[in-house]
Amino acid sequence: MEATDLLQREDEVKVVILGPEGDRLYESTSKGFHNLETAINTALENANLNVDPEDCVFEVSNLSTGVSHEYRINAHGHLKLIV
Repeated sequence: MEATDLLQREDEVKVVILGPEGDRLYESTSKGFHNLETAINTALENANLNVDPEDCVFEVSNLSTGVSHEYRINAHGHLKLIV
């Protein structure tokens, strides 16, 4: 992860998981994450979905700072920013 992926433990982070068809599969808001990967992995574990994470889009919003981006997981298991 790059330095831009760092979060503060007190930051409120919302993760929305969108399925292969763009449908909203899961949404969570929580605190205590060090980075985006941890926030997304926690949402995936809690969602308990029967879809391949590589087929999903993850909307991650830091509600404390107002920063929001969309990510995908590539074939190597790394997060990639959707630009």
